[in-house]
Amino acid sequence: MVDHRRRRYWIDIRSQGPFLMKIASVWAAGVLLLCLLLYYLADEELGRSFYSIHLRLRNTWQILLPAVLVAGGVSYLVTIGATLFLAVRESHRLGGPIHKFRLLFLELGKGILDTGFRFRNGDLLFHLGESYREALRVHAERIRVLQDLGDRADRSLSEARRSLETRGLPAEEMRRIGESSDALERLRDALREFRVGPS
Repeated sequence: MVDHRRRRYWIDIRSQGPFLMKIASVWAAGVLLLCLLLYYLADEELGRSFYSIHLRLRNTWQILLPAVLVAGGVSYLVTIGATLFLAVRESHRLGGPIHKFRLLFLELGKGILDTGFRFRNGDLLFHLGESYREALRVHAERIRVLQDLGDRADRSLSEARRSLETRGLPAEEMRRIGESSDALERLRDALREFRVGPS
């Protein structure tokens, strides 16, 4: 088994783009919140310290430390909370289709080619589900044609066998016709295992 390692990470703009844009917008909002809190709290702290600066001298870091700690902590917690909420929500939009695909592949392994499954409009793999549905539809139609051909071949062979039995063919020829009939019956049984759904 050959180990294929991915050297480059490509971004599928159609499926990954909206998720990455949401994460980027949450982080941008977190940075904006940090800037606003720093501006507001630093302004308040500097305003209070300005009047008492002649009473006791403090360096700038001592003045701004409470503002930086409060602003950084609040913006960090809000940003992490929003990111976690978004990650859980988006993973649910991805987890549902993954579970659905797992069930669909189990059905495909059993020969079920029915295209009657549904995905939610907001699911991240909605377009992949539609591509899978189209592939199932095409293969179901092909198998339906094979089933019809198998039925017609079985009817023709049965009529030919009955006709040839009345003519008294040699036993070797009748044995070959019987083998062909058995092989065709096995083929029809194999084709019947596929459930193609309504046409």
